[in-house]
Amino acid sequence: MTPIEHNKILAIGFGVFAAIFAFSFLLLTIVSLGVFAALGITSATDPGNGPGAGIGIIGGVVMVIFYTLLGAIFVLPMALASRKMLKRGRNARTWGIIAAILVAPIMPLGTLLGIYGLWFFFSAEGKQFKGET
Repeated sequence: MTPIEHNKILAIGFGVFAAIFAFSFLLLTIVSLGVFAALGITSATDPGNGPGAGIGIIGGVVMVIFYTLLGAIFVLPMALASRKMLKRGRNARTWGIIAAILVAPIMPLGTLLGIYGLWFFFSAEGKQFKGET
């Protein structure tokens, strides 16, 4: 296979993982907001001196910030790597290495994609592949 074919396979793989992560974080955010809304409603209607609805609002805000931060750490680098590699733009190899490292701990497909990506980017043909047209 040529370096361009390796690059295309990796770019598609990183794009798929970025989409899966984005969808997962979105679903987790929605579920967490529902849990904290229910907690806030329950706490507000409690006749005791509980924390009130504020606990639900604060928890919901913290969860949105948390999942947004996770998305920025995991989704954005992989999506950026995928885009740069497909367009063969500047720094495509660097972003590909970052994405390969991020996806490697996800067993079993992420590990295979990460090892394949690191093998390609650190091979002789991968080092020569600058990504620019």
